[in-house]
Amino acid sequence: MFNNFGWIVEAKLKEGELENFKAVMNSQVNQALTENGTFNYQYYMSDAGDILVYERFADASHEHIENWDAHAERWLAAADATRMLHLGNLPDDVRARHAALSPLWLKPLAGFAREDAEGSEIKVDGNTTFENYGWIVEAKLNEGMLEEFKAVMNSQIARAETEEGTLNYQYYLSDDGDILVYERFKDVEACHTHIDNWDAHAERWMAAATPTRMVHLGNLPAEVRDRHAAISPVLLKPLGGFAK
Repeated sequence: MFNNFGWIVEAKLKEGELENFKAVMNSQVNQALTENGTFNYQYYMSDAGDILVYERFADASHEHIENWDAHAERWLAAADATRMLHLGNLPDDVRARHAALSPLWLKPLAGFAREDAEGSEIKVDGNTTFENYGWIVEAKLNEGMLEEFKAVMNSQIARAETEEGTLNYQYYLSDDGDILVYERFKDVEACHTHIDNWDAHAERWMAAATPTRMVHLGNLPAEVRDRHAAISPVLLKPLGGFAK
């Protein structure tokens, strides 16, 4: 099992606002780099302007929210927020600060995060960005199948723990049966190893839950993307940010 304090913000870039969005994003990233408790602040964007921000913190993260407030007006002038997901056992005072976005709350169900894994922080043209190999899977628990889902999930987690290149394999579940799996890998080879092992569990997994969405996060090569073609994942590439 793992602990998590964080969230995902999704948005759609407004027409003609890419440079303005990058400017406010880079300003906020630079501010977040000074926050000792901010572990992940990673922006991804698709070719069609779909934005996803993955954020993870050491604790209740009020400092980050306060710093965000100074950027909010410019940020929202360049992109429309479309969805927010709270990931972890967040306290009520944090959840209340995002009430206007009505975030879906997903709590840790099972899995792991290798906290000793190296972070990713790269400078490109003077701005901070990162590398990533991974994806997010979303699903809906089938009625009456919670115990069956837990059984296949735990079997797959035990297998994933033997994969040295699997850095994050984290399952979240909402009170209404919404499932989110956050997966991150060391490199392309590790992606293939995990997919090979997943194939042995796929039939039982999908008998217990119905996949609804998949998002590829990072500059994944076609050879990896093709293995998930049946789910038609959206590809979101790193735009800016860091993972400590």
